[in-house]
Amino acid sequence: MRSCLVLSCLLSLVLTVSAETYVGVAGLLTLPQGGSRMRTVGGAGVRAGAYLSDFWSLEGTAGVEENLALLGVGLLGHCSGWSLYDRYFGYSAFDPFVTIGAKGWIGTDAGQVGPSVGLGAYYHLDDHWSLRADADVTLGLDTDTEVLHTISCGVQYAF
Repeated sequence: MRSCLVLSCLLSLVLTVSAETYVGVAGLLTLPQGGSRMRTVGGAGVRAGAYLSDFWSLEGTAGVEENLALLGVGLLGHCSGWSLYDRYFGYSAFDPFVTIGAKGWIGTDAGQVGPSVGLGAYYHLDDHWSLRADADVTLGLDTDTEVLHTISCGVQYAF
């Protein structure tokens, strides 16, 4: 399962070469639910992605959290690409989104891999720079079933 996750991350990075792309950095905090063999960890991560349409974008995430490596791949559904949202709110610097994908933590002490869903928002400073905040939940399926919550905040550059 971990090799599938790594392959998916590499595929998402290759796809970014052919479309409007973005890269970003963020501070990460992983909060495992009670009873998990993982503990609360913090760190930093890098995201790279490509817009597939006005609504969808595909992205890969890589991060380091204390003694763990974080890898993820996912789809972002931008609410601003939805015609009903545009009709009521028009162009706005605030751009909420939903995410679906997979995440994995690999480390010497503990690790976990599984599907992930979340919510987040961009605040566009201009055509290229944006502030970004995310919150998601991952259902860890690697050993015991565990639930891990991740929050992140950072900056992103689109080109």
